Amino acid sequence: MKRINGFALAALAALAVFASAATFVSCASVMGSSVKVKAFDTLDSDSLVYMSVPVGVHSEFTNSILKNMIGSDVSDKYIKNVTDSIDRVYIGLGSASNKNRVQIACDGKVSTASKLALASSEYFSKKVQNVNTSGIYQVYTEKQSGMQLCNPGSDLILIASDIVPQLEKYDREANSQIISDILNGVSNDSNAGDWKDSEVYKFVGDSSVDTVRLYMNKPLSFITNLLGTALSSSIFQLNYIEGEFTKLASGKYSVDLNMEFSKDNLISKAVVFLKVALLMTDSKVIQNDDRHLSVTGIQVSLSQMQNMLGIR
Repeated sequence: MKRINGFALAALAALAVFASAATFVSCASVMGSSVKVKAFDTLDSDSLVYMSVPVGVHSEFTNSILKNMIGSDVSDKYIKNVTDSIDRVYIGLGSASNKNRVQIACDGKVSTASKLALASSEYFSKKVQNVNTSGIYQVYTEKQSGMQLCNPGSDLILIASDIVPQLEKYDREANSQIISDILNGVSNDSNAGDWKDSEVYKFVGDSSVDTVRLYMNKPLSFITNLLGTALSSSIFQLNYIEGEFTKLASGKYSVDLNMEFSKDNLISKAVVFLKVALLMTDSKVIQNDDRHLSVTGIQVSLSQMQNMLGIR
């Protein structure tokens, strides 16, 4: 028999640790892990639009979003039961390969009313879904729209046109945290750093704010809807827009936007165009540097905001 050298022994020991971790993770996924997976971390990193909505301050807007995206045939009472004790809703819309993709993650202590609503046979059919052989989850499919809902943990509701990628991310995040604990803080997720250090992750994923936050990679149609006038695509060549919606005492929303342009020579023309378009409002247009400008203080109603975002 060949002698096993020290390196091989070390490798076998490492495999044993990971095997034990994998076994523990599998059981945790099925039985309900105590690991806290952030709702925003279940969204894919290639969406065209991201949004974060704190439910307490924006309950009417939240209910409108979920009713629109789950299915218009679903009753208002049902939607209220789903959002009964949700704190925040994160949304990812579209991707380069699938413009119609919808991913939603609702964060908060999921109430009994919410769980009963998820199990409603009036709107949903039920099946057990096995994800990467790591977790077995109850997945509910809305009978008319085909949207899928799942409650993988006591503090999370997932809603998507295809829920499997989110459940896979949920499992990976839980696994990564457990293995990180076993290995004293060394994460095994090599791609997490780039995504979690990105501007969109920091801006939309910030759970400490009470404003609606929006990040768009393809924002031209959004600005067109906001201003009510066609924009020149030769001027508004944008890398992204960050938007923040603050609810006012009047019930209206104040909108602040930050835009990043793809070329230096476009921004001066854009500033002139926006100042003319917003001349009769109290908003301000400010050029911050060669590629960034901000527009602050645009006031819109709830219905106008919904129309801008394509939520009706």
